[in-house]
Amino acid sequence: MTRPIALLVAQVAAVVVILASLLALAGRHFVRFDLTPERSLTLSPHTRQALARLEAPVTATAFTSAQSQGVRKELEDLLALYRDAQPLVTPRLLDLDRSPGEAERLGVSDYNVVVLESRGRRERVDLVNEETLTAGMMAVAGRPALTAYVVQGHGEADARDAEQRRAGGAAAAALERDGFDVRLLPGAARIPEDAGLVVLAGPTRELQPAETDALEAWVRGGGRLVVLADPDSPRSLAALLDRFGVVLAGDVIVDEPSALFGADGLAARVAQVNPEIVRERPAASALLPLAQRIGLEERAGMRGEVLAVTDAAAWADAGGREPGAPRTFRRGADTPGPVPVGALVRVPAADGREGRLVVIGDADFATNLHVDVLGNRDLLILAAEVAARGDDMLTAAHRPASTTGPFSTLALTTRQARIILWTACILPAATLALSAVAVALRRRRAG
Repeated sequence: MTRPIALLVAQVAAVVVILASLLALAGRHFVRFDLTPERSLTLSPHTRQALARLEAPVTATAFTSAQSQGVRKELEDLLALYRDAQPLVTPRLLDLDRSPGEAERLGVSDYNVVVLESRGRRERVDLVNEETLTAGMMAVAGRPALTAYVVQGHGEADARDAEQRRAGGAAAAALERDGFDVRLLPGAARIPEDAGLVVLAGPTRELQPAETDALEAWVRGGGRLVVLADPDSPRSLAALLDRFGVVLAGDVIVDEPSALFGADGLAARVAQVNPEIVRERPAASALLPLAQRIGLEERAGMRGEVLAVTDAAAWADAGGREPGAPRTFRRGADTPGPVPVGALVRVPAADGREGRLVVIGDADFATNLHVDVLGNRDLLILAAEVAARGDDMLTAAHRPASTTGPFSTLALTTRQARIILWTACILPAATLALSAVAVALRRRRAG
């Protein structure tokens, strides 16, 4: 063998060894790049947080049909994402028709059903998607469920109704999927001993003194309370919150850039949540249909913090305008943005415990009509988690906002749109025009 041929053989062998090594490394260190607009091939931050807190192994048994290979492949890929993110998850894919024994043991007679098992617990998931799978895994192997009582009887949205636009059944279902055992509480004169969270969402009628006293005692005793308060909230609710240093301004927030989302300019966009309270902010901003400003005053022993604010372009209209007058900002009367729309108050209690009160300046965002708009559901769950769970809260987004078509949607504030207009249109056009004038003048002088 001549020297050139030997060198060629050695080079080819080296390339083959390098490629084989790269393939071996790639097989041991799997990396997937998700370029889909809705990130459908990646688990959401909320799911990754929840999986990290599983306390025991989970077996996920999926029953499929051999005649539906496409659906079977989707289930297999979804369960593989869970297995890769958390080794405690063991997926099993069974053909329902060929596994009658397992189907009978698990009580399954339908296709495309997943049964989750852990620590003697069992959870059946009929509508299989990331949200329902994560909720099921948390139910069988995650944090213990907290009982959340939703107060009714003062004109609040009906937490049992998932059909009517102004009802609150969808919000109650979202809390249940997040690990809360949601129950109704007719009146708040007595808080049940097993309550882990009390939710008072948008009362329109006055609370009785016994009810406000019971709610105050509940928080001062280490209880957790979430209040969703519309701009026209009853005086008794405002008086209750004032005991904790939370002031309902009773104004209306104007957010003209929210028209980019199809709103009427009064829907307030929650631009930021307090990073010292919420470790990972939601992927999409909440859009409050009609919100008021939340103020904070000092109260002895209590610590109040702003939880959420609007964009700087929003402002709070103090009212008092002439009928038919345009809604424009009045310096000295109205409040400029960013406007606080959420607050957290920590209340020291006996035995080193801590009561918590979370207030959001709108209740309509949690109705069936609005709860699935942008990040509204995430804001509701964030409020419940911050109040009830404390340091053990899960506040990351469930899933980024959905998109339409093959491209991701883009919504800009007035300032952002102005910057893009100047940098992408006006400045390049002005530079081109000045260059053309300079060239024309140079040629004229040369001629």
